[in-house]
Amino acid sequence: MKNISVLVVALVASASLNAQSIFSGYAYVSDTSAGVDPSWYDLNGNAQPDDFQGADLGDFTTNLWLGGQTGFWSNNEGVSYITMNYSITGDATASGSISYAFQSFSSPNDQWGTDINGDNASDASLDLINVHSLAPGDYNLAVWVEGKPNSSASVYDSNSGSNYNASFSVVPEPGTYALLAGLLGLSYVAMRRRS
Repeated sequence: MKNISVLVVALVASASLNAQSIFSGYAYVSDTSAGVDPSWYDLNGNAQPDDFQGADLGDFTTNLWLGGQTGFWSNNEGVSYITMNYSITGDATASGSISYAFQSFSSPNDQWGTDINGDNASDASLDLINVHSLAPGDYNLAVWVEGKPNSSASVYDSNSGSNYNASFSVVPEPGTYALLAGLLGLSYVAMRRRS
């Protein structure tokens, strides 16, 4: 019986050593442009001051760039692709994915996505407001990362299946408020002339 227990522990340990994994995952948002002045958040990484899970990403007017970076251990199998998938819910719904670009390789690990240190200039990100024509309102953004080794099944960083969830708001541009104030003023003048 003791030998069977040792065999089971050895098989489980061997299987976990041969499994692929996603590690050191981060997401960024920017209201400027792709990769410019990003605010980085931890997914399953722990190097950023803020976690994506439960974060209030803030208010955005015309742009909300989403991107990220992750490490991937493919067990020397190679990588077909890595994507950050997302789902937007709230005043509108949308979903999609961002294909990560290969950044570097340091055996046996790959790094994919936008380089958090800025050492590699390539960027894989998406402007969610413009791509999905998000109107002013309150939204929830759920993200998860999928890594596909060359000859094995995909592996995920999905916060144990709950995804990483954050909130944000799309607000009208200040010029919109000025336009509304002007229209109200003109309406007031027109009403006064009638009376």
